[in-house]
This record gives sequence, C-alpha cells and structure tokens, in this order.
Amino acid sequence: MAKKSIPAFEFSAFRRGLTLPFRGARFLLANKGVKRYAVLPLIANVILYGIALTVFIYFLWNWNIYEVTWDFLGPVGRWLSHVVNWMGWLIKFVIAMVALAAAFFTFTAVGMALASPLNDMLSEKTEAMIVGGVERVDMPFRFTVRAALLSFGDSLWNLIKQLCYTIIVLPFLFIPVVGFIPLFLVGGYFAGFGFLDSSMARNFLRPRHKNLLASERFWEILGFGACMQALFAVPFVGMLLMPVGVVAGTILYCSGDWDRLLAKAGLDRPTGFTPPQQRETVPTVPGKTDGMSSR
Repeated sequence: MAKKSIPAFEFSAFRRGLTLPFRGARFLLANKGVKRYAVLPLIANVILYGIALTVFIYFLWNWNIYEVTWDFLGPVGRWLSHVVNWMGWLIKFVIAMVALAAAFFTFTAVGMALASPLNDMLSEKTEAMIVGGVERVDMPFRFTVRAALLSFGDSLWNLIKQLCYTIIVLPFLFIPVVGFIPLFLVGGYFAGFGFLDSSMARNFLRPRHKNLLASERFWEILGFGACMQALFAVPFVGMLLMPVGVVAGTILYCSGDWDRLLAKAGLDRPTGFTPPQQRETVPTVPGKTDGMSSR
C-alpha cells in the first residue's frame, strides 16, 4: 500500500501550482474544441452557486432570535435581558459566519462530486488535446459501473476527510488576523486535489495510485488549490472557475510520470489504466514547455 507523505517545502513547485489556474484558463480559451465541453459544467456551477446563496440567505433571514424580558428584578433584570438578547444576536452572527466559511471551503468538493459526469467529459477532451489522443481499452460494462461507483465512493471519502479537517481547524477562526490561514490551507489542498482527482478517477486509478502523485506534487497541488480558493472569493468570478479548475487539474495529471511512480512504489498498472503519453509542450503555449515535462 502506497502511503502519502508530505515532502519538504519547494517554492518552485508551489509557484507552479499558483500559475496552474491561469494556464488552464489560457488553454480553455485557446482551444475551441474544449470550450463547448466547458458550457455544461459552467451552467451547473452557476446553479450550485445560486442554490447555496439562496439557502444561506433564506435561513439567515428566517432564523428568529426570541428576545427575553426580565422585569421581575427591576432595572437589573432589564439590563440582563438586554445582555442576553445581544448575546443571542452575536451567537447568530458567529454561527452564520462559521457556516459560511465552512461552506465556502468545501464548495469545490461538493461541486466536483455533483457535476462529475460533466467534468469527466471536459477532462477527457482536454487530455486528448494535450497528448494528441487518448488511448482507451474497451472494458466490460460491469467493470465500468463498478469503477464509477468506487470513484464516487472515493469522492465521498475525500469530502468526509475535508469536513473532518475543516472541523479541526475551525476554532482557529477566532484568532484575529491569521486565524483563517489553517482553514484556507486545508480548503486549498482539497480543492487542488479534487480538480486533479477528476482525471485520476476517470482513468481507473485507486487511492493507493492517486497518493503517489499527490505526495510527489503536494506543494504544487497546494499552490493550485490556494490560487483557486483565492479566485473563488472574488464576487461572481468563482462561479465561472469550475471548468478552469478541471482543465488545470487535467494538465497536472498529464504531467505525471506514472510508469516511474508505479514502478518506484512496486505497483502494477490498474486494470483499464493507460498513462498519458506526454508531449513536450502543451499545444496552446507555443515556445514554452509549460511545466509539462516529466519530473
């Protein structure tokens, strides 16, 4: 079983990850054949954003705090009732902000899980354009269904892990100025891994295989997810970013030297998996390797 480990910090890898969303956007805009596959994930993302915002505003608006009045102690009772009422509204505000933060940092995982069929089509088309065609092995229908169910289960497990880590770091939000950083990093890593996982799951990779690339490219994935999280925070920009993240995650997946990783871990290729045959450059960036060479 391949174990996930965090390598020493690499600034160059983290910086490559920060640029991945912009490389994904450039690839998406430069290739007409990919754009039409991005429309449906984009629409799905806008709908999810609208539903999430509507539900949040509805519950916040209709959550009534019942005021108390204590007249039996005279002025002291009235003062205490004012304090209790003020604390009630403060608690409501804190709970609402914590819920909003948790929803924001887990939105990517939920959105990727719900829109996975649409994202898979976009990812497969992107991979085909990067490597000049995707070699596919015809698999029995039962195997394909089983692989899809296992992939969905992996997505749910990743979401559960993210929720657990999110709950662990939520208390840091009460630390002024820097308290959001742990939650931002947790959300960033899982966002980056979620976009990468779209390609890995589509190619029948299981967690023990996925962890090989996730460990080697940990800082690149973190930089990628951190940039996506920051862009998601820009009003009305976030709802347009899901297709960009899927394309960027596919670029990262195609840059992995999978045969080397599997051989190093002593693992065989999983059934149905064909490593991407990497070109030296991405077609949309003439004159640049774009970080696509095997490392």
